[in-house]
Parts: sequence; C-alpha cells; structure tokens
Amino acid sequence: MTATITTLDEFEREFRDGLGVPLTPRAWRTVTPEWVQRFSDGVGDYNPLYRDEEYADEARFHQLVASPASIFSINFGAMPSIWGHLAPGYVPMSALTILYGGARIQWHRPIWVGDRVRAIETPESITRKALRQIPEALVCTGRTEYFNHRGEKIATLHNDMLRFANQGRGVDAAPREVGEQIAPDPLVWSRERRGAAPLYGTDVAVGDELPELAKGTFTRTELYLFAHGALSTKRAAKVAPRAVDVGAGGRAGPECARKERAQEGSFDFGPQRFCWMIQLVTDWMGDQGTLESFTARLHRPNIVGDTNRVQGRVTGIRPDGDDFVAEVAVEVVNQSDATTTAGTATVRLPSGGADLGNEILFTKDVASNVGMYG
Repeated sequence: MTATITTLDEFEREFRDGLGVPLTPRAWRTVTPEWVQRFSDGVGDYNPLYRDEEYADEARFHQLVASPASIFSINFGAMPSIWGHLAPGYVPMSALTILYGGARIQWHRPIWVGDRVRAIETPESITRKALRQIPEALVCTGRTEYFNHRGEKIATLHNDMLRFANQGRGVDAAPREVGEQIAPDPLVWSRERRGAAPLYGTDVAVGDELPELAKGTFTRTELYLFAHGALSTKRAAKVAPRAVDVGAGGRAGPECARKERAQEGSFDFGPQRFCWMIQLVTDWMGDQGTLESFTARLHRPNIVGDTNRVQGRVTGIRPDGDDFVAEVAVEVVNQSDATTTAGTATVRLPSGGADLGNEILFTKDVASNVGMYG
C-alpha cells in the first residue's frame, strides 16, 4: 500500500484487493429499552412501540421492539463502502472525499429488546461513473448483514458511497431559498400515527397519499441528536484538520464541510433522511403492518437551515397469500420544493378479517382455571 492515497486509480486498486472479504466485526451489543428510546429520540420518532412498555405489551409483539431504521444504530453500515480494508489515515479527505449515494435494505425479522446484536460488513464492488457535478467518481458498494444472538439474520443493507477528487467546495452550490424556520421538537410531540388500528390491504388503493411528516428546520441540534442519540455517544479519537465540532464526522463545521466533505455548509448524515422516510411508512402502516424492504437515493444535500417534509403515496397494491403487499413511493422535499431524497418501500399488510394475534395466549394474568396440580 502506498504511503498516502490521493488519486482514484490508487484508491480503486487498493479497495478492489479487499472485495468479498468481511471486515473484523465489532463486539456484540445488547438491545436495551434505553438504547431503543435513545435511537427514537435521535431520529424524532416517538412511536410508542419503541418507547412505552405498557403500550407495547398490549400491541402486536407484546414487548418493546426497535424501529426497523435502528439497524443504523447497531452499525451505520458505511465502513465497507467508505474504506473497505484501507486504513482511513491513508486516504485524506482533502484529496479524495466522499458522498453517501443510497441504500437498499431488506428486513427479515424484528429487533427485540433483550437481543444481542452484531453486524458483518463486506466490501462488494467498485465501479467508475460520471455524475452531474462530478466528472469522475468511484461508486463503492458494501454489504452489511445484521444478526441476533440466535444466529438469525435481522436485515441486509447494501449501500453506495461516492469517492471522488475533492475540489474544496460544495458539489451542489445552487441558490436555495431560506424559507420559514420551524422548530422541529414540537412536531415530534404532535405527530399522529395509525398505531393499533389495523390498516388492511383491502382498504388501500393506488394513489392514496400518506399523511405528510413535517420535520421542520434542520438545525445543528437535529444533527447532533442523530449523531449522539441514534449513532454513538463516543468522543472522536481525532478530527479532520479543519474540524472543531466532534461526534458528527466534522460535518457540523461549515468550513470543514466545504473543504473536507464537498458540501456547501453543515449537513446531515444521509441515513438521517432514510430514518425519516421509514418513519413516514411505519406511521402509516400501523402496528400490524410489516416493513419488508426500502430503497432510496440521495439527490441533493440537506444543509443546516433547510426545512424538510416527508411525503409518500401508494404506487401498487396486490394480494400475496393471506396478506397484501403495498408499494409506496417516498420522498423528502425541502423549502424550495426540491426533492433531496427519493425512494420506495414495500409493506406487508393484513387482509380484512385476518387473525391478528393470539388473544388467549397473551391475555392479562387476572385469573386462571385451577387444574389438578394447582
């Protein structure tokens, strides 16, 4: 390996050597109620399934579960596409910077409180591509597989990271309207969701609009709530040369964002918007729905000061066995009515009259029949 990698040719050669080889996994972690709540605080998703033990006990899973989006808290899943098996110090961001491109997620089972969880990360591929504002970039793709302590796969994430020569400025410098500034915190508390009322597939039609999710103005507080609540509370061992704020990869500082990360100002984590999009879908589908897959791509940055709302509509509905499968188009739109992120979600919904749970098994322990042995 060369002392410092500063060209795309060098990076591609070194990155390609590690394709298909898993990274050394991080330690097992136990999913606790505090962790699940901290994640929901970090993304602004106050669904009681993730926060209220009494509510969750009466709901579908009869205990607290984590949001499907919380796989990003188990493991952010970007290391195999950012670095592969390269040591980060060999690739200065001032020479070759990165942008999060998109992700594809397939869920296999819920994340239960009490599970021990771990992720296996593997760099998968690297290709060259010319983009609108980036004449030449490497698209680095990684796979992250999430498991519980029973060896069951929870989810599979594929994500794409763009690696390109750093020009020392924002890649999307188009003028943007500032717009009305809206405090996000009250929006979290006022959010209404379907909850326990089942959404049946027979009640869904193509063209149905999902209730809009207003996220308010993106502030540094929102950035840090996600960085420290949803991702990690650890302090940084070192920071970028122009960074002062830690814990958010240097993105909180405008100068570092421009010089090191090719953004026009302090900006979000790409999956932060993915979590909003997932929240829109889970709020709409209710407790009895199952989010099976999600795919999204980032089109424009989300800069501190932007005001965001999440929108969705049903694009397909079909019977599948005893259930229905709905396809939903989702997007994040800013104050200039520009779509910054767009994607699709696949949701499994019960059919009308479906048995939604074993009521006898999960009845409250009020009284019981006394048998021969007491």
